[in-house]
Amino acid sequence: MNARNFIRRGITALAMVLGAASQAQAANVAFWSDYYSAASFTALNATHTVTQVTVANIDAGALSAYDVLVLGHLNPSIPPTATTCSQIQSFLAAGKGVVSEWNGATLLIQPAAGAYHAVTNPCNLFAGTAAGGFNSFGIDLPLTITAPASPLVAGLSNPFAMAGGSEFVYQLTGLGPEWSVAATYTGGGAVFPAVLSAVRSGGGCVALSPFDFFDAAGVGGTAQSNMEILLNNMVAWAARGPASCGRAPAAAVQPVPTLETPLLAALAGLLGVCGAWLRRRRH
Repeated sequence: MNARNFIRRGITALAMVLGAASQAQAANVAFWSDYYSAASFTALNATHTVTQVTVANIDAGALSAYDVLVLGHLNPSIPPTATTCSQIQSFLAAGKGVVSEWNGATLLIQPAAGAYHAVTNPCNLFAGTAAGGFNSFGIDLPLTITAPASPLVAGLSNPFAMAGGSEFVYQLTGLGPEWSVAATYTGGGAVFPAVLSAVRSGGGCVALSPFDFFDAAGVGGTAQSNMEILLNNMVAWAARGPASCGRAPAAAVQPVPTLETPLLAALAGLLGVCGAWLRRRRH
């Protein structure tokens, strides 16, 4: 092997090391659902550490151990308490994230009168109204991606559907300007948000779909795959970390030196030197 090939292979190996070192770490996810087990979501568990939680756990302060709270398919007969809402607000204020499915929307946003399976004692963390919640528009409704660059819909076809996971849905209206819509659906001749996100002024971020997409768990095929991609995208977007949404600014403290930082700096420097040497050799 001549010197040029040796260095070229060395550069490739160094780039792989640097790339791996820069990848985001898996998140600690709290999963709150009264009808679904966290174990039902294979792709989510393969990527993150996921733990089932209850209202009682949240009220006892359990959220402090997690980066993201995933909530959906909540039982209205086990309503959130004032303490639950306070704990979620504090969780978001710490720069962490919430991912909400179906009737989780009625915890975040005031449910309209007659909304189906709405939670009682909503937290009303955002302005707006969540109406409907039924399967009024049929099963396997298509979701049209309106912001293709949004990380929430990365890897999904346009449009995409989730069989029974895009059936029961709320109509969200009166939302504030903090919301960004990545996908919509059409129901009764009107267009409504289907996948959306918000950075709260008080800290943290929320990714929301008013569809019952948990219902695509276990159905197999494209419907389940689309659900898993959507859920993982939403969690990744909301997860706390260097590239997270809405993370609270870190305190200005002097970092403690570690092996990782100088090692990566040395590798990056070596990569630059080798690249420069190769460029000179070509001329």
